Amino acid sequence: MFEAFELSERYRKVLAIVVEDYIRHAEPVGSRTVSKRLEPPLSPATIRNIMADLEELGFLTQPHISAGRIPTEEGFRYYVENLLETEPLPDSAKERIEKVFDSEEIEDLSELLKIASRLLSQMTGFPAVVSAPKLGGERLLKIDFVPLGKGLVLVVAVTEAGTVVNRLLRIPPQVSVESLERLAEYLNYKLLRLTLEEARDELLREIEAERKFLENLFAELEDKDFSLEPFVEGLSRLLEIPEFKDVERLKELLQAFEEKNIFLKIIERCLGGHGVQILIGAETGLGSPRNLSAVASPYFRAKHPLGGLAVIGPMRMDYSKIVPVVDYTSQVVSHLLDKLIPRT
Repeated sequence: MFEAFELSERYRKVLAIVVEDYIRHAEPVGSRTVSKRLEPPLSPATIRNIMADLEELGFLTQPHISAGRIPTEEGFRYYVENLLETEPLPDSAKERIEKVFDSEEIEDLSELLKIASRLLSQMTGFPAVVSAPKLGGERLLKIDFVPLGKGLVLVVAVTEAGTVVNRLLRIPPQVSVESLERLAEYLNYKLLRLTLEEARDELLREIEAERKFLENLFAELEDKDFSLEPFVEGLSRLLEIPEFKDVERLKELLQAFEEKNIFLKIIERCLGGHGVQILIGAETGLGSPRNLSAVASPYFRAKHPLGGLAVIGPMRMDYSKIVPVVDYTSQVVSHLLDKLIPRT
C-alpha cells in the first residue's frame, strides 16, 4: 500500500523505534525514549519534529496532549511492509511444534487441526483459528442420491479426508429414480479422486442434458457453509491485553467474536496467496474493534490450499516473532496432511 511512498532513513528509524517500543510496552512513546535507541543520535528537537511530521503523515497519533505518540493503523501497515525484520524460528521452537504433533495419536483431520489451533495459541499468547478444508478443494470418493419423493433428493458426498456432506436438492420432474441411479454410477466412475471443480468441468462437457441439475448440485456442495466449523483457541487471552481493559472495547470484542464465521472471513483472505499474510485493522474484516490484526497462512495438501490458520491479536503484536511460528506450523500441518491422506 505504501510502496510508492518513501520515507527518509531517519524517519524510517524513528517510526520503527516507536512501533517496536509500543509493541513491547503498550504505552505512548516519547522523544526521550526514541533518543536512547536512535543511532546515529539526533537532537531532541529534531526527533520531536520528525515525530510531528509522522503524525501529520498519518503514521503516528497522540492520544493525549501531554503524552507521547502511538502508531496508527497506517503506521503499522508501513512498518509491516517496509521495516519489519522477522526473526528465524529457533530450533527449540521447531522441536516443540514437532514434538506436540508427534506425541498425539492423530487419526483424523479434525484432530490434527484442533491440535494446530491449540498449539498456535499457546506459542503466541494470542487467539488462534484454523479452518477446516472447504469441500471444493477436497477430492471426492463417492456420491449417492437418495430419492425422498415430491421432487426432492438427498445428496450424500464423501471425500478422501473423510468429510461427509448431506444436501437436500429439488430435482426437475423429468429426472426419474432410474436416471438418478445411472447418474450416481456414472459420477462415481468419473469423480474418483477428482476435486469438485475438476469433476464439474469434465461432466458439464459430457452431459449437457443434465447441465442445470449438475450446476446446482456442485454449487451447493461447494458452499462454504459445509466446511467444518473452525477450530478456535485462546480467546480468553485477549482479556489480559491492555487494549481491552476498557469495558466498551471489551464489549465490542466479545460481540465481534460471537459469530465464528468472522474467523473464516479472516482465513479466506489468505487462501489466495502462498505464505504468511498480515492483516491490520480494517483489513481483517472484523469491523469493530479496529485495533486488531491477524497473521494468517494457508495450509496445503499436494500443493492445493485446503484451509488456513491464523493468530489474532492487537495491532501492536510482535510480528517478527509470530510470523515464523505461523509459517512453520502451516508447513508442519501441510506435511502431516500428506501423511494422513496419502496420494493415490
